[in-house]
Amino acid sequence: MQLKGLVRFFTILLIVYSIYQLSFTWFVRSHEKKLEAKANSFVKVSYPSVEQKYPGNKDSQEVYREFLNKIYLSKLDTLKKESKDVTLTYGITGAISYQKAKEEELNLGLDLQGGMNVTMEVEMTGLLKTLSNNSRDITFLKAIESADKRKANSDANFVTLFAQEYEKLNPSGRLASLFSAASGGKITLNSSNQAVRDYLNSQAEVAFDNNLRVLTTRIDQFGVAQPNINPDKTRGIINVELPGIQDKERVRKYLQSSANLQFWEVYSLPDIGQQVGKADEAFFAMMGGKTPAIDTAAKTVVDTTGKKSPDTSIASKDTLKKLGGDEVGKTTGADTGKKLGGDEVTSADSKKHL
Repeated sequence: MQLKGLVRFFTILLIVYSIYQLSFTWFVRSHEKKLEAKANSFVKVSYPSVEQKYPGNKDSQEVYREFLNKIYLSKLDTLKKESKDVTLTYGITGAISYQKAKEEELNLGLDLQGGMNVTMEVEMTGLLKTLSNNSRDITFLKAIESADKRKANSDANFVTLFAQEYEKLNPSGRLASLFSAASGGKITLNSSNQAVRDYLNSQAEVAFDNNLRVLTTRIDQFGVAQPNINPDKTRGIINVELPGIQDKERVRKYLQSSANLQFWEVYSLPDIGQQVGKADEAFFAMMGGKTPAIDTAAKTVVDTTGKKSPDTSIASKDTLKKLGGDEVGKTTGADTGKKLGGDEVTSADSKKHL
């Protein structure tokens, strides 16, 4: 009897937990239906219908219908972003926003809610050409072309296929002669073909990981709660499932867009220092070849608390210096007067006449 009661307890607990998890999906669907209705209403109010815009012209109606659909999806996406902090329900931890509920809802997958399945390949031909410093060697280019053709019907990685094709075309050739110059010392002209293959494979893995990281960052911006990303390093393929995606054309365009890496020439510190030195020389020549001497040595002042603090004056107590014909003295001296541009300036305890 105790065992039956325990089974009954866990059964009830499992049912309650399942209902709790399903509630997120229900609240999200209910909220999104309201947003869809608002988006539809916006399109109907702001734009004429297909029949009103192009009566009797089916081709123009089809183009205009696609335009209205893009407007609808854009408006719906804006409404979803604006309502991400809207409270949909309350749970164990308190208020649950739309964004939180979206993250907690069940993953229905492509079969249940539709979406988009994308298979992308990381191109290695460009990587090898870059690593070879864009070599124009005929054998190298033919080996890349042959490896690219074999790739469709082979499970081997691209570097292995390339090395096999290169050795077929040039059995006595050394891969190091192609890749040592741009390797940054990682391989030399005396490196074996196997060492070069290991180097190329390591660079291919780095390139694959970088592409996967960039792709994941882009997918996160679509707002898909539970994307499914399956990388295959051996074949250089990344399979992506995006459930619930509606604007497929936008996703396809965004995922396929390429990033541009630009290099800009910059100035090194010695170059800047040299130019500053020339500017100083020109200034001193303009001033008659005289260099103004300023005593910047810090002095020590004792305050009323007995603590020592550095004096911020730019000249010693009894020193006066001439700069451009005007006399400049210590700014904190008790009995020292200065003349700056003909106006008299006294100490901090005296009045100032400007």
